[in-house]
Amino acid sequence: MKPTISEAQRAQLDRDGYFVLEDVFTPAEMDELAGHIEAHQRRHEEMLRAQGGTQGISRAEEITFTSHLAEQDEAIRAFCTRPEFVAITTQILGPDTDLYWNQSVFKQPEGKKEFPWHQDDGYTQVDPSPYLTLWLALNDATPENGCISVLPGAYKRGLLPHHQSPIGLVCHESDDPDQGVLVPVRAGSIAVFWSLTPHKSGANISRGPRKAYVIQYSHAGLKNANTGEVLTGKIPVARAGQPAAAAAAQAA
Repeated sequence: MKPTISEAQRAQLDRDGYFVLEDVFTPAEMDELAGHIEAHQRRHEEMLRAQGGTQGISRAEEITFTSHLAEQDEAIRAFCTRPEFVAITTQILGPDTDLYWNQSVFKQPEGKKEFPWHQDDGYTQVDPSPYLTLWLALNDATPENGCISVLPGAYKRGLLPHHQSPIGLVCHESDDPDQGVLVPVRAGSIAVFWSLTPHKSGANISRGPRKAYVIQYSHAGLKNANTGEVLTGKIPVARAGQPAAAAAAQAA
């Protein structure tokens, strides 16, 4: 079933910069997707160990950010262009949308560190901003295993100053009294938020991994905000409000 964004959810996105879409996919669908993703994540983990344990913000046996999965795997690419994502992205962004970025984020029980407060725009500035992050839980994301937190309404302040830390960019300190709100997400459900919404994830103090797939969508024709160049090579998702593949077939 194609998700419909309710007026209450639209209002929450406008007010707070996030909302949760419950039970978009079944646990069985998440198990199938996780099977495809885990093959890539295992190779990434092996590469990290071979290279000394770290690469960028990934740390072996703690947290791995395994990117460009849809570009490497036809099954994952097909998942990212499913009708559910056509429906979600066109209702929020408009009729023409692309897959901007995608990565799995696996946080192991050994991941005792929080991942710090940041905005996704802090890593790469784009135009137009913000784009849309769909944080899909492959298994239940809970306070115990390191679900995300967000700072409601803070996206309205635009891009915040960030500073570099050993575990990633930081735009809001962990000792600030305002630590936002926790956003637990069941397997198959999605935390929907803007790329300007400050968020973090907690430490995983459970006995198993927390598995998420972060899928980010943008208006078609997205540009690098610093150079003005159109970002090429993006996977089309929707054109004129319809699945991009169907729109292309009709045009032909």
